[in-house]
Amino acid sequence: MKKILLAAVAVIMAMSAFAQTNAELGKKWYEAERYEKALPYLIKASDAGDADSKARLAAMIYTMNAMDYSMDREQANRLFDEAIEQGSVFAIERKGFSLLFGPLGEDTPEARMQGINLLIEASDKGSSDASFNLFKVYRDGLVTYSDHEQIVAPDADKSMEYIKRAYEQGGVEGKAWVGYFMYEGTNGYDKDTAQGGKLMEEAWDQDDPTGNRMFAGNCLEPGRDLVMYLNANGKSSKANKVEALINKYHPIGTQN
Repeated sequence: MKKILLAAVAVIMAMSAFAQTNAELGKKWYEAERYEKALPYLIKASDAGDADSKARLAAMIYTMNAMDYSMDREQANRLFDEAIEQGSVFAIERKGFSLLFGPLGEDTPEARMQGINLLIEASDKGSSDASFNLFKVYRDGLVTYSDHEQIVAPDADKSMEYIKRAYEQGGVEGKAWVGYFMYEGTNGYDKDTAQGGKLMEEAWDQDDPTGNRMFAGNCLEPGRDLVMYLNANGKSSKANKVEALINKYHPIGTQN
């Protein structure tokens, strides 16, 4: 009997390690935006019950990056809801983001508000990504794509509340934008180029494991100031790398 129990435990441990390996590889390729490589690992990890892998797979369906696998919104919602039931805050954030910005999301005020409410819930539970996305929503406002019906009006106070929260939660974008506000002396921050530049550089370095994708994609203005800060502090090689990636994500003619 003891041998049978030990064998069963060994099988369970092996299956857990297998699922974890698939989850880690799926996450690695997902964060690198190599969705075709992420897909098979996420499918296996999801089938093994990993909550965050279910959320990544569902988000890929919503953003139409899992087209060889599925374009079924109902399936994506099932995966999201299973992951949320398992306690994944990441799933709450990804579902909120997908309802707001995913091509398969419903373009109605009700659906988009559901997305905002999920982001608020995720932010309240510690998600810096949710807080950053709420910063953008309240900074720019939100309308339906089809008829430009206003869903959320721009609100500078709420916008700053959420970017400060994203910074306090340790997010790359939160740190970059608060550093930018310090560097420029705007949005209620005293001008401090040394501390602001330091924060922007820390955000860049923190994002290195993803190839600086999050910083480059979401921090255009901080990126421009980071280049100036690095050049002023004898780090021209690093400044050139930042500038090249910022320009890749924001080609001339598309920058706001």
